[in-house]
Amino acid sequence: MGQKLINAGLTSSRFGNISLLLNNKIFITCTGSMLDELDENCVVGVELEGCCPEDAIASSETCVHRAVYRFTSHEAIIHTHSPYAVAASLLEAKEVLPLDSEGRIFLGPMPIVSGSFGSNELAESVSSALQDHKACIARGHGVFAAGRSLKEAYTAAAMAEHSAQIGYLVKSYCCEAQGIDGAR
Repeated sequence: MGQKLINAGLTSSRFGNISLLLNNKIFITCTGSMLDELDENCVVGVELEGCCPEDAIASSETCVHRAVYRFTSHEAIIHTHSPYAVAASLLEAKEVLPLDSEGRIFLGPMPIVSGSFGSNELAESVSSALQDHKACIARGHGVFAAGRSLKEAYTAAAMAEHSAQIGYLVKSYCCEAQGIDGAR
């Protein structure tokens, strides 16, 4: 899955994380893992209900994943640093509304949430947003996408970036068109 994220341009190798909930245990990528080189040594099991010693080597976003699993029905999470989604989060006030038909139908609005990476504030805002959405964007940071499986979470992450890119292209075209019309 990590290789797939990199190949799709959804994040770069050292940025982002992946987790899966199995039998009340969270299996999450280790901090500093290169997503395109993941193996069994790059994943650690942490407790669902609270901090444990393994948190020290787990992703710095472990508290966010833990909160999402505790307060939603999701069983898989993918966090990417997708460039168009990050840009959209810096330009929009509250949410990114997909303009493309697939994004509108299958993804819906993506709330923009706040909080420093790895913070309790981010954990609270992401878990709240993902109660009713498949994806949200941490302002200036990246997409958190979730689902019942890694495949569903991947689909939401890919759709989030695609919809953000479509929005960017449409807005760029509109701005350019207004500039041309204004010159006449």
